[in-house]
Amino acid sequence: MHIYIFGNLNSGKTTLSQKISQSLPSYSYISLDEFRILYSDGSDKGEQQACERFVAAVSQTTDAIIEFSGYGHVAESVKLQLKTKRGILIHCVRDIEKSISAINADKYKKIPYPESYKKAQSIEETIRFIADKVTLKMLESDWQYQIWQSYSFEYGQDFTNFWQSFPLNQHQCLDKLHNAFVDDIDAKTVLGFGSLGANRLTTLSDLDLFIQSELSVVKWCETLLALLGNECVHADILGSKITLRMQDRLLVEVVIGRAISDISLYYRESQIYNVNFTVLKGTVEQTKDLKTITQQKVDNKGKASELASQIYFLFCSLPTLKAKNDSYKYSFHCSIMQHYCVQLEHILMGKNQHNYLPKYAAITLDNFPWTAFSTSPTEIHLTQYEALYQYLTVLFTQLKQYKLIDNKNYFSEETLFLHQITMEL
Repeated sequence: MHIYIFGNLNSGKTTLSQKISQSLPSYSYISLDEFRILYSDGSDKGEQQACERFVAAVSQTTDAIIEFSGYGHVAESVKLQLKTKRGILIHCVRDIEKSISAINADKYKKIPYPESYKKAQSIEETIRFIADKVTLKMLESDWQYQIWQSYSFEYGQDFTNFWQSFPLNQHQCLDKLHNAFVDDIDAKTVLGFGSLGANRLTTLSDLDLFIQSELSVVKWCETLLALLGNECVHADILGSKITLRMQDRLLVEVVIGRAISDISLYYRESQIYNVNFTVLKGTVEQTKDLKTITQQKVDNKGKASELASQIYFLFCSLPTLKAKNDSYKYSFHCSIMQHYCVQLEHILMGKNQHNYLPKYAAITLDNFPWTAFSTSPTEIHLTQYEALYQYLTVLFTQLKQYKLIDNKNYFSEETLFLHQITMEL
């Protein structure tokens, strides 16, 4: 895996690179300035030789920490040599005026920049010139075909905390899988989604991948187990999904499908940060299709109407379940309704992302009546039923006001008997 350390001059790239290098002794440290010191004599020819050696080292080294600005002709040469994604980008950030005021002339004298460079610009002028060219946004755009994730590191930031929260295991596992997929003709397309697709991987994140293939899920499970070996301690198949649990507790979920449309719902709800980051293997046309998927508008009315119908169906079944004293099924129906109602509340709030399973719902829904859905699998309480009834009538009124559902006599006088628990029942 490549860890690219990019940023402006005097932004702390070398310090960060060396600290990461100490934490990853098996990784090569490849610095453009170090190659200048080793292979250039300060002439234009020497600069060319140093840059060519640097580009060759980057392209030929599997695991490396690579440090330079990420901008300019050297960056273009590196990108031309890298035919597939290779890793992640860490952008070093420092206030430009502080970078300039902290310039150490002796440090830069040790680096044999060509005289032509020195005559063209001073170090301060170079810092100012490339400032808008090495922002995180610009670097992400320039390197989006070579990386699958990006990070920022502020000058002076505590490295220990940064590194402890850095999802190294996730990235190294992804790198191993990616390297195998690149040459596997059975993997037509490989995509990342979930936290990976949202550019929000953490040490607690799962790895969510999609493989477009004609091979069966069973065959792919066998292939992945052979690749991961003892690193994987448990594997299972859930429909079209393979779950792989690793020694370090990392969960890898791989969905197998024959078309990108098989993953479109999960991909769209992943809040994709950069479509090109997610394409671990694929074509330009597929990338266009993925961008279209992310731009699709959610049919809130259709979704809300479907959920409302399901809720009303389940709610109207509760009186009969009470009469049968089937407390377990009663409790189960309440749990399903709770999930559907959480989804509807998020639609009303305009929060469509992750709507199938809204994140942190217990926090985002301040006034949600959780207790109205709380039931025992062995006992039914009328107070809970009444609280649920009151909540649902208010919810359905809101849905009608927002024109998310049509009037189908939900909770009307004509249908009142359907959801009343009487002594006869």
